[in-house]
Amino acid sequence: MSASDGGGRDFRVRPYRLEDRAAIRRICADTGFLGKPIDPVFEDRELFADFLTAPYTDGEPENCFVLEGGTGVIEGYLTASSDAGKRRRFLVRKLPLWLARAVRGFFGGYRPASRKYLCWLMVRGRKETPPAPRDAAHFHVNLIPEAKSVQAVRSLIDTFLEAMRQKGVRCVYGQIVTRGDRRGERMFARYGFRVTGRTRVTKFTEHSPEQVHLCTVVKDLAESPLLYGKDLHRQGGRRHGRGERKLLLSLHDFHPGSRGPIQEQLKFCLQRCPGHASILVIPEYHHQGSVESCPGSLRSLEQWQQEGHDLAIHGYFHDRVGLPKNSWFWTRVYTDQEAEFFRLEAGEAESRMDRALAIWRRQGWAARGFVAPGWLYSDSLESMLRRKGFAYTCRLTEVVHLAEGRRDRAWAGTYSLRSPWRQSLARRWQPVWRAIWANRPLVRLSLHPADLGVSFVRNQVGALLEELSARGYRSVSYAEHVQV
Repeated sequence: MSASDGGGRDFRVRPYRLEDRAAIRRICADTGFLGKPIDPVFEDRELFADFLTAPYTDGEPENCFVLEGGTGVIEGYLTASSDAGKRRRFLVRKLPLWLARAVRGFFGGYRPASRKYLCWLMVRGRKETPPAPRDAAHFHVNLIPEAKSVQAVRSLIDTFLEAMRQKGVRCVYGQIVTRGDRRGERMFARYGFRVTGRTRVTKFTEHSPEQVHLCTVVKDLAESPLLYGKDLHRQGGRRHGRGERKLLLSLHDFHPGSRGPIQEQLKFCLQRCPGHASILVIPEYHHQGSVESCPGSLRSLEQWQQEGHDLAIHGYFHDRVGLPKNSWFWTRVYTDQEAEFFRLEAGEAESRMDRALAIWRRQGWAARGFVAPGWLYSDSLESMLRRKGFAYTCRLTEVVHLAEGRRDRAWAGTYSLRSPWRQSLARRWQPVWRAIWANRPLVRLSLHPADLGVSFVRNQVGALLEELSARGYRSVSYAEHVQV
């Protein structure tokens, strides 16, 4: 498979050959310390490469693939095992030799850092490895820093998955190291993997200030056999299979004052159920100035869009200042004077929409969706949104595909917490909603900035996300769901 990445670098993925063995071992040692050489942590590069690559290159070479750069140099690899018995027999033969070498080094010349690494391996290594599924093929993927790109990783994984399908393998998993912002988890979620286990790893504590975690990522090939590339053509361009389990995750009410809580929400949610979210941005919150007046907010929104999240327009002011006092229940009880588009005159609604779109155009953001505050709007608004090129909107109980006119039934799991009696009701309502709606293929969760600051909400949401992830769901934005 020949291709090029976004930076114009040519590469191809091909099956492993015996002459590739030295290059794979070198890359393994050169990237073994969080993408850098392993030497400061463990000095015996040969033993390190033996343990991490030999069971694959020597034991099951038919399941290994390499990434070859345009000049023919090996720049990455994916090694795998699909036969647990073959791997076990290989390790029975080799482990005594590796252990003897480690013991000689420990007592006969290894530096203190190498001895600490061996102690960690013997005492804590197994405890800090998250559980993995039984009877599943597993893989390890690694690239030199200069070759890392979405296209290169995707090509390696796609080639591997196709090979496993041809062998009749039903499930595959990998264990990946993540740091800081957990981009690795989100990257694999993009390929249809779900995170089923995550543990903190302490072996690099003395060498790096960042917290490091090891994650198990799993993909059920029988449940979701189509991935991307040529399979998209077979699906007519649809990115999500009909049988896929999706969590529609939306984080409401982004404005300069809520940036911190929403950053924390995004991290909290995607650690537990990786993928993407819709960030609902209020252009001029409560008439207090435009979102464009806050450079920090603009940086966060730009970063989130680059990471694949959806920036939806969420009303304009998110209040009813200057509007008629329509319907005491909907404007006072249900929303506390924030149902901005409830019975809003059509001309004024379009004017506010145009002002919001002008902000999105200036910032280079994709305006794919509009969500009215409180999900309340007049029916006529949908034709205006369709005319302006929006792909979706939604109400409390449904997601509206504007181009197709289709409506997906999905009641948003949300909280109303602004008074003690509402908090008491919310605590009891969430298990009811969960029993009815959280077992369907399409689940919606909508959070507001203050929600995770309430302990019972944090506990309920965290448990829900972990359960959904374990059941094969992944977080998607509204834009991904309507496939724009």
